[in-house]
Amino acid sequence: MSKRKTSVSGAMLDLWRPPQDAGDPIGCLASTYTFDPGLFDEQCLGRFLDIESEPDREDLAFLLERESRLGGVYAGVLVDHTQGGVEHSLRWDVLRVRLRSGKQHSKLSLLAWNHHVRIMVASANLTEFGYRFNQEIAGSVDLTPADGNVEIFTQATGFLRSLLGLVPGASDRLPEVQRAQSFLDQIERLIGEWKPNRQRQPIRRQLVFTLPSVEPAQPAQSSLEQAIQVCRSRGSSPSTAWIASPFFDVYDESSRVTAALCKFMARGVRRKLAFCVPAIRDSDPSALPRLAAPKSLLLIPLSYQGDVTVEMLPALDGDKNSRPWHAKLVAFHSEHYSALMIGSSNFTCAGMGVDRYRNAEANLLTVVNRVTNKGEAVQLDSVWPEMEQVLDPESAEWLGPRPELDEEETAKAPLLPAGFLSATYRAGDERVIILHLDSDRLPEEWQIYVTGSGERELLVAGGWRERSSAAVVELAWKEVQPPPRLLVRWAEGEAFLSLNVEDSQALPPPAELENMTADDMLLIIAAADPSAAFRAWAKEQQPPEGFDADLDSATPIDLDPLRRYDLQATFLHRVRRRARILAQLRANLERPVYGRLALEWRLRGLLGVEPLADRLVREVVTADGPIDEGVLTLVDFLIVLREVKYQPAEGSLSESEFKKEYRPFLGSLASKLRSLIEPQRHRIAEDLIRFWERVLEECHG
Repeated sequence: MSKRKTSVSGAMLDLWRPPQDAGDPIGCLASTYTFDPGLFDEQCLGRFLDIESEPDREDLAFLLERESRLGGVYAGVLVDHTQGGVEHSLRWDVLRVRLRSGKQHSKLSLLAWNHHVRIMVASANLTEFGYRFNQEIAGSVDLTPADGNVEIFTQATGFLRSLLGLVPGASDRLPEVQRAQSFLDQIERLIGEWKPNRQRQPIRRQLVFTLPSVEPAQPAQSSLEQAIQVCRSRGSSPSTAWIASPFFDVYDESSRVTAALCKFMARGVRRKLAFCVPAIRDSDPSALPRLAAPKSLLLIPLSYQGDVTVEMLPALDGDKNSRPWHAKLVAFHSEHYSALMIGSSNFTCAGMGVDRYRNAEANLLTVVNRVTNKGEAVQLDSVWPEMEQVLDPESAEWLGPRPELDEEETAKAPLLPAGFLSATYRAGDERVIILHLDSDRLPEEWQIYVTGSGERELLVAGGWRERSSAAVVELAWKEVQPPPRLLVRWAEGEAFLSLNVEDSQALPPPAELENMTADDMLLIIAAADPSAAFRAWAKEQQPPEGFDADLDSATPIDLDPLRRYDLQATFLHRVRRRARILAQLRANLERPVYGRLALEWRLRGLLGVEPLADRLVREVVTADGPIDEGVLTLVDFLIVLREVKYQPAEGSLSESEFKKEYRPFLGSLASKLRSLIEPQRHRIAEDLIRFWERVLEECHG
């Protein structure tokens, strides 16, 4: 392999942004080992949903915009069970993955918009370190209605379904697992309607996985073995291999994975291997290199006719900033092809899938024909950065693996006993916390607390036994807001238990929405640019800071004779303005909707049709003076809803599917409004009452 002189760089967060013409977001499902919910919530989801408000500067606008958009979109994170007890927004799910003989170590993300699907494979965890400070690598595969690698999509969804099967309590039909499965089903149906280009591509890209055997009928998988098989399908076994890994096994295990690689390589030729390893830099350039890796990397290939080159992973990035190396790369070469595997697998037995102890890993393999696609082969090689070679590796100081150099290995967390399967919050009028427990795997004594402002006892082992040691325990929750976090404590330690919601649409709205009038809500729902509408409304809620020269020099409104008779305050102007806004509302309701969850949120969500109707009615019944104008607005509102003519598009709900949900909703809403207005009947003019009743009847038609 020739020495690389260039490298490709970019911000991984940009991969979360929708491409041009991607359409509306449908959902995303990502996997990680360590996890920072703040990064996922504010940075990843903020970009995926194309939220323009900035969380640090426009916190209120960001909160409301995120809440309103997430209701009709699926979002979930599959995380190793030792890292899953994080506090997070109940608008999205945290799914703990528990492997008996390894850890959930993959970093695979599936992002779906209605005209675009992206599969992203990375070495970076969903953490600040991974996305902002480490040297990492990521690759993506995109599918559109006209082009895309359907095979990779099938591989990705199959792997994600395998991880979902490893969520504790998954067999009990947990709502968070069902939501994730429904999301994958929906995207599979969407892709099934596309007609991508099926011509053979000169560059082959394929996902390769490491996964232990989950069921007897499902064999274990090895990223190393799968990658070699794909390479062999292009002509021969590789004669050259380059490995860059920030972490290695101890000597014996490192010997096994190194020997396995050598055995997979070409026979009858001198094998060439290059290992790029972490190094402890010395201020004295003449000092012997100190390598944080086992010397077996150098010695084992000698038994397999192998020549070894050793290089040191760079401590500086392309801009000469000090950044820890966390990327994982493996390159294979033969006279026929160049291949590069990137992803989550360290060069370890568990990462490569060489021994019985295997992690869940996901990697992206790219293979290019060196003869017919020389330019692409050079471009693939350029991904590998230039590194400093150890001229005399035999004399170097081999320190062995140094776990403290690896972010993931230092992310230790107490191991929650396997008997605590899941916790679910049921929102609504009768709020409940539902615990799923496995009595055979629980410690003898334990306690579960709600944390937040102090600790409050929720359930203890003795109280659970008084409930006949039930596998499913439902505990009443009196407060309107859900519990922030659940802490489990037992004799050997304590750990957090992840909490997900049973139905996110039943969650209470943010308290800030109480300040929003019906007109405010209508403007936001009907806006062509909801982000701008949210920011404008949120800005109005902020008190002015300091002296405002414009306000100080302004003419008081009551002293301005022209403003006292401003046309904008007249009834006629208000009616015309509201009519235009209602027409925009109807246009938004007629837009294609991708999935029943999105339609349900459009109708009943945080800023949906039903909450808007509730706000309009509230302003009518609480008015001190005449209410005819408010009732007339309700009439116009129902007429607009009745006249909605849904416009389906490719991949969206069909017209019949839309009507099946929409018509009963409209009838139910009309009945609800009738019952709320009926006590105010004596305050309404007779001709308006007749008009009101006629429109209500038409909504039931």
